[in-house]
Amino acid sequence: MNDVLLNPNLLALAIANLATGIVITDPAQPDNPMIFVNSAMSRMTGYSSEELLGKNCRILQGVDSNPDTIADIRAAIAQGQPIIRTLLNYRKDGTPFWSEININPIFNPEGQLTHFIGLLSDVTERKRDQEALQESQERYALAVKGANDGIWDWNLKTGDVYFSPRWKTMLGYEEHELQNTLDEWFERIHPDDEYWIKRELTAHIEGLTPHFEYEHRIRHRNGSYRWVLTRGLAVRDVDGKATRLAGSQTDITGRKQVEEQLLHDAFHDALTGLPNRSLLMDRLQHAVEMTRRNESFLYAVMFLDIDRFKVINDSLGHMVGDRLLITVAKRLATCLRPGDTVARLGGDEFVILLENLRDIHSATLIAERIRHDLAEPINLMGHEVFVSTSIGIALGSSEYALPEDLLRDADTAMYRAKSQGRDRYEVFHMGMHRRAVTLLRLGNDLRRAVEREELHLHYQPIVSLRDQSLVGFEALVRWRHPEYGNIPPSEFIPIAEDTGLIIPISQWIMQEACHQMYLWQNRYSQAKQFTIHVNLSSKHFAAELIRDVDTVLASTNLQHRQLKLEITESVLMENAETAISILRQLKGLGVQLAIDDFGTGYSSLSYLHRFPIDTLKIDRSFVNKLDSDPEQLAIVRNIMTLAWNLGIDVVAEGVESNKQLLQLKSLQCEYAQGFYFSQPMDAGQAEQLIREPLPWHDVSGVS
Repeated sequence: MNDVLLNPNLLALAIANLATGIVITDPAQPDNPMIFVNSAMSRMTGYSSEELLGKNCRILQGVDSNPDTIADIRAAIAQGQPIIRTLLNYRKDGTPFWSEININPIFNPEGQLTHFIGLLSDVTERKRDQEALQESQERYALAVKGANDGIWDWNLKTGDVYFSPRWKTMLGYEEHELQNTLDEWFERIHPDDEYWIKRELTAHIEGLTPHFEYEHRIRHRNGSYRWVLTRGLAVRDVDGKATRLAGSQTDITGRKQVEEQLLHDAFHDALTGLPNRSLLMDRLQHAVEMTRRNESFLYAVMFLDIDRFKVINDSLGHMVGDRLLITVAKRLATCLRPGDTVARLGGDEFVILLENLRDIHSATLIAERIRHDLAEPINLMGHEVFVSTSIGIALGSSEYALPEDLLRDADTAMYRAKSQGRDRYEVFHMGMHRRAVTLLRLGNDLRRAVEREELHLHYQPIVSLRDQSLVGFEALVRWRHPEYGNIPPSEFIPIAEDTGLIIPISQWIMQEACHQMYLWQNRYSQAKQFTIHVNLSSKHFAAELIRDVDTVLASTNLQHRQLKLEITESVLMENAETAISILRQLKGLGVQLAIDDFGTGYSSLSYLHRFPIDTLKIDRSFVNKLDSDPEQLAIVRNIMTLAWNLGIDVVAEGVESNKQLLQLKSLQCEYAQGFYFSQPMDAGQAEQLIREPLPWHDVSGVS
């Protein structure tokens, strides 16, 4: 770490990666303008570097910026003194943010003030911890305080050394407590630095360097080590032989602490304190190289994602979400062995590097331990939260040349775990990569599927159980890929949602379905009162949906009440209040609304009476077990009673047998759909169903 701190290239890299704003001003110019800002400063304030350079820092101050604090800062600048303050600043767009301002004067070797360096950190989230923060600021101010140098003078002929009173007090001693001998100096230098400082001194005394200058640690009276910058210049006789060496000692502990903090911040996550992506990739690269040198070295990468974190974050607030991430980070750390690395990539994504494994079983045991520990309830600001995680594991091998490939494969395995139901782990195998490549290609092909007319709709009949009449259809999208053939919606709909294509596809489905229903109603009198059911994606369930629905109805001339939009229960409950607002606006257009897959998502019973819906669709998982599971029968009966009390229609999905149909009829369920009546069919087959006698049996005659 010491060599790292002394490496200017690495320090420059740290500044480039830093999340802390850095500004350098020139007090020699009028108004002490900014002459350098880093990219973090621009991101934090919203101003470009061009907008900041040449301006005074007060461009960031506003009406509520504390005038006393501003006065303190100006006074410190006028006196050439360092200062740390917390001040309310303003971004370019006018939004306020609390910032911790750390200003340090820079002096040239002659002691003249040349510049100020300011560090600007956004501490808005930490403002509530003001008292603790203030204590930290005071400790830091004490650490960097003191611009007076200690003076030393070494007579090389006699060996006598003079140390000024300031030199001694810098180490915590009174004037009379230290003797003027070299031992008083060298015995206090850190053992790791003593050889190097003596070498530099010798080189200068022998005339190999123009001056002596070295940063090192020296022991304080209290036992701690202070960082100091020691400078010196030799006085030589006519023969060039050094006879005297004099110089100064400057306490740079504060600057070293800042540099160390800069390095730490550049390679660690600000919220959790865990290593960030940069540090993780460095350690992962080391593991890759170790395996290429020694194939017996076994390691693994785990990619973790907190299940349904967005729901927790949106419903309980980002502050609770941040506390949850901090708690998860601590629990992950306790699950690991010494030498393992847990890093946060961002959001709710964590990565663990496990080194020196015996076998893959060692990694899966740790994965199980993580699942077990995270399953324990977490109390966050009065909320009891339960979390689970999906984990992808990639086992390192000599075949990996790049750490990014390992991370990619662990990520692929994690998404496989999510698709298999969450709260589990999956170990990567090459089949997953091939499938990921295929899905990537499908995503590209899906972008052109609409314009190439590869998407088409199938229609599943919805039947009245009172008289077995056809009352409408549910529109279901299908994709006929030119190379892979028919691709099920379960594969391409998630791709569409991930890529954002679900919005234009949903618009196309609604347009096509409404147009088709309008054509049928104009051709067949029995279709005049039919409704067309269209499923809505969670991505489409937003404010722009109102405009899209209105546009489709206007362009197709379909009666508004004959369009029924289906939204899943879980989508509605992700943000119930927003959902209520959108549903009411849709209802204002005159369309009908249905809750799809009712009973499978988050409990919506407390909100159901507030949702302006017309229909509940009982999920097929309940209907399938009606004839074999009394508990499922009781659930369906309760749903029917609830709907009846609220004046809501009920459609049973997934009806496949006579017995199920009779049970639903006995429960006074009004509508049903399923393979018992018909599988989804294309538009031509659906039109034939409208035109010709219905093929299903008279339920009342079935025993």
